[in-house]
Amino acid sequence: MDIPLGALVEATGAQVTTSQSGQDILWSEIAYRDQSGWIYDVYLEDYGQKFPADEVHIEHPTPDPFDAAQYMLLDGGVKHNMCGELCVAFIGGDDIDTFLNKWKEKAPNYYQWAVGDDSDKTTNVDALDSMLSVYGNAVPGLHFDAGLRDPLIGFKISPSRLKNMLASYYLIAAVQIDLVSGRLRGEGVDHWVVLDKVVPNGINGGWVEIYNPFPNRREEYSYDEIHPFDWPIILERTVGK
Repeated sequence: MDIPLGALVEATGAQVTTSQSGQDILWSEIAYRDQSGWIYDVYLEDYGQKFPADEVHIEHPTPDPFDAAQYMLLDGGVKHNMCGELCVAFIGGDDIDTFLNKWKEKAPNYYQWAVGDDSDKTTNVDALDSMLSVYGNAVPGLHFDAGLRDPLIGFKISPSRLKNMLASYYLIAAVQIDLVSGRLRGEGVDHWVVLDKVVPNGINGGWVEIYNPFPNRREEYSYDEIHPFDWPIILERTVGK
């Protein structure tokens, strides 16, 4: 079988060596999903993770341990497009069920349209505004460039300016991810994340930390990898600050 790049596998520890064209080739036994087999050892890399999982508590995940964390059981079915809802729950500091109950009470029509019964809709900026109204969002649909616009020099973006803005605001960003690993990349599946921290370094460089609903954990990228100027971003007032 083919294993996609970026997939997590479990090594059993068993290894064998074969010979091909006079070269020794090391094979490792692995388990992937419900199968086991042998893989050319050079394809394997150690997996390290500095951020804990489950930033937002999900009471009813799907039974498949290989599903993305943002897939969950709700209203009798599996919902897949929960990245927007998880971003807002992350901002509000609620578990996903608590947030969804608040949203259902605040905006029942939007809730029903997005996730009620057998609905499993992807969400746009208007839907995010509806969700954020749960927490008294005061600036609906405000784009991030408005938060970085000076009355004299106009729009100016840099790691330091973003860091200063995040002292008062969260940035919910539309990005694209790899559907296997959930990592951000230049093309792929549309997805919402929260830009939560910026650590400037040098001139227009540094690191950023995001909350990614796909694995339901924080992730770290270089500023160049994730330059916000290239994204359709909305700026929302931070809850609890």
